[in-house]
Amino acid sequence: MHPKQMCSDVESMGAKLVLDGEDLFIEQPEKVPPEVIGLIKEYKNRIIKYLKGSYSDKEHSVRQTIDKIIDFYHKGCPVDSKINKWLQQDIKALELLLILWRELYDNGWSYSVHICNFENEKTVELSKQIYDRAMHFFKKGAVME
Repeated sequence: MHPKQMCSDVESMGAKLVLDGEDLFIEQPEKVPPEVIGLIKEYKNRIIKYLKGSYSDKEHSVRQTIDKIIDFYHKGCPVDSKINKWLQQDIKALELLLILWRELYDNGWSYSVHICNFENEKTVELSKQIYDRAMHFFKKGAVME
Protein backbone atom coordinates (compact mmCIF):
# COMPACT_ATOMS: atom_id res chain seq x y z
CA MET A 1 0.00 0.00 0.00
CA HIS A 2 1.29 3.47 -0.84
CA PRO A 3 2.14 5.54 2.25
CA LYS A 4 0.06 8.38 0.79
CA GLN A 5 -3.01 6.13 0.93
CA MET A 6 -2.25 5.11 4.49
CA CYS A 7 -1.94 8.76 5.57
CA SER A 8 -5.20 9.57 3.80
CA ASP A 9 -7.00 6.63 5.40
CA VAL A 10 -5.82 7.65 8.87
CA GLU A 11 -6.97 11.24 8.26
CA SER A 12 -10.40 9.97 7.18
CA MET A 13 -10.65 8.39 10.65
CA GLY A 14 -10.08 11.78 12.27
CA ALA A 15 -6.44 11.18 13.19
CA LYS A 16 -3.18 12.21 11.57
CA LEU A 17 0.28 10.72 11.03
CA VAL A 18 2.99 13.25 11.93
CA LEU A 19 6.76 13.34 12.09
CA ASP A 20 8.76 14.38 15.11
CA GLY A 21 12.34 14.31 13.93
CA GLU A 22 12.96 10.74 12.81
CA ASP A 23 9.97 9.27 14.61
CA LEU A 24 6.35 8.80 13.58
CA PHE A 25 3.37 9.59 15.79
CA ILE A 26 -0.39 9.36 15.48
CA GLU A 27 -2.32 12.40 16.61
CA GLN A 28 -5.53 11.15 18.26
CA PRO A 29 -4.55 7.45 18.15
CA GLU A 30 -7.76 6.49 19.93
CA LYS A 31 -9.57 7.07 16.61
CA VAL A 32 -7.44 4.48 14.81
CA PRO A 33 -8.31 0.75 15.11
CA PRO A 34 -5.56 -1.52 16.50
CA GLU A 35 -5.20 -3.42 13.22
CA VAL A 36 -4.51 -0.15 11.37
CA ILE A 37 -1.96 0.84 14.02
CA GLY A 38 -0.29 -2.54 13.43
CA LEU A 39 -0.14 -1.83 9.71
CA ILE A 40 1.30 1.63 10.36
CA LYS A 41 4.04 0.05 12.48
CA GLU A 42 4.91 -2.38 9.68
CA TYR A 43 5.08 0.43 7.10
CA LYS A 44 6.68 2.96 9.47
CA ASN A 45 9.91 3.53 7.51
CA ARG A 46 8.08 4.05 4.22
CA ILE A 47 5.57 6.42 5.83
CA ILE A 48 8.39 8.47 7.36
CA LYS A 49 10.14 8.65 4.00
CA TYR A 50 6.87 9.72 2.34
CA LEU A 51 6.15 12.42 4.94
CA LYS A 52 9.68 13.77 4.42
CA GLY A 53 8.92 14.05 0.70
CA SER A 54 11.53 11.52 -0.40
CA TYR A 55 9.29 8.61 -1.45
CA SER A 56 8.82 8.72 -5.22
CA ASP A 57 6.27 6.95 -7.39
CA LYS A 58 9.16 5.03 -9.03
CA GLU A 59 10.35 3.88 -5.61
CA HIS A 60 6.82 2.79 -4.78
CA SER A 61 6.62 0.79 -8.02
CA VAL A 62 9.86 -1.02 -7.15
CA ARG A 63 8.73 -1.82 -3.62
CA GLN A 64 5.23 -2.79 -4.71
CA THR A 65 6.75 -5.26 -7.17
CA ILE A 66 8.80 -6.89 -4.41
CA ASP A 67 5.69 -6.97 -2.20
CA LYS A 68 3.80 -8.77 -4.99
CA ILE A 69 6.58 -11.33 -5.37
CA ILE A 70 6.56 -12.03 -1.63
CA ASP A 71 2.76 -12.34 -1.77
CA PHE A 72 3.19 -14.80 -4.66
CA TYR A 73 5.27 -17.02 -2.38
CA HIS A 74 2.79 -16.61 0.49
CA LYS A 75 0.10 -18.00 -1.83
CA GLY A 76 2.12 -21.12 -2.57
CA CYS A 77 3.51 -20.10 -5.98
CA PRO A 78 0.44 -20.48 -8.21
CA VAL A 79 1.58 -22.23 -11.40
CA ASP A 80 -0.62 -20.14 -13.68
CA SER A 81 0.75 -16.81 -12.43
CA LYS A 82 2.79 -14.38 -14.52
CA ILE A 83 5.35 -14.20 -11.73
CA ASN A 84 5.83 -17.97 -11.86
CA LYS A 85 6.37 -17.88 -15.64
CA TRP A 86 8.88 -15.04 -15.28
CA LEU A 87 10.90 -16.64 -12.48
CA GLN A 88 11.03 -20.00 -14.28
CA GLN A 89 12.71 -18.25 -17.20
CA ASP A 90 14.80 -15.63 -15.39
CA ILE A 91 17.19 -17.54 -13.15
CA LYS A 92 19.24 -14.39 -12.46
CA ALA A 93 16.13 -12.70 -11.01
CA LEU A 94 15.51 -15.75 -8.84
CA GLU A 95 19.10 -15.61 -7.59
CA LEU A 96 18.70 -11.90 -6.79
CA LEU A 97 15.50 -12.68 -4.86
CA LEU A 98 17.30 -15.26 -2.76
CA ILE A 99 20.08 -12.78 -1.99
CA LEU A 100 17.45 -10.13 -1.14
CA TRP A 101 15.61 -12.45 1.23
CA ARG A 102 18.85 -13.46 2.92
CA GLU A 103 19.78 -9.81 3.43
CA LEU A 104 16.31 -9.04 4.82
CA TYR A 105 16.55 -12.07 7.12
CA ASP A 106 19.97 -10.90 8.33
CA ASN A 107 18.31 -7.55 9.13
CA GLY A 108 15.77 -9.31 11.38
CA TRP A 109 12.93 -9.95 8.91
CA SER A 110 10.71 -12.99 9.25
CA TYR A 111 8.35 -14.23 6.59
CA SER A 112 5.26 -13.35 8.62
CA VAL A 113 5.83 -9.57 8.68
CA HIS A 114 6.21 -6.90 6.04
CA ILE A 115 9.73 -6.09 4.83
CA CYS A 116 9.46 -2.28 5.19
CA ASN A 117 11.31 -1.96 8.49
CA PHE A 118 14.10 -4.33 7.45
CA GLU A 119 15.27 -2.62 4.27
CA ASN A 120 18.70 -1.04 3.86
CA GLU A 121 20.81 0.28 0.97
CA LYS A 122 21.69 -3.23 -0.20
CA THR A 123 18.07 -4.45 -0.20
CA VAL A 124 16.95 -1.30 -2.02
CA GLU A 125 19.58 -1.88 -4.73
CA LEU A 126 18.66 -5.57 -5.05
CA SER A 127 14.98 -4.61 -5.27
CA LYS A 128 15.73 -2.18 -8.11
CA GLN A 129 17.63 -4.87 -10.02
CA ILE A 130 14.77 -7.34 -9.58
CA TYR A 131 12.23 -4.69 -10.61
CA ASP A 132 14.22 -3.83 -13.76
CA ARG A 133 14.37 -7.50 -14.72
CA ALA A 134 10.65 -7.96 -14.08
CA MET A 135 9.67 -4.89 -16.11
CA HIS A 136 11.91 -5.96 -18.98
CA PHE A 137 10.32 -9.40 -19.00
CA PHE A 138 6.72 -8.19 -18.76
CA LYS A 139 7.15 -5.41 -21.34
CA LYS A 140 9.37 -7.22 -23.83
CA GLY A 141 8.41 -10.83 -23.14
CA ALA A 142 12.05 -11.81 -22.79
CA VAL A 143 14.62 -12.31 -20.07
CA MET A 144 17.08 -9.45 -19.54
CA GLU A 145 20.66 -10.34 -20.45
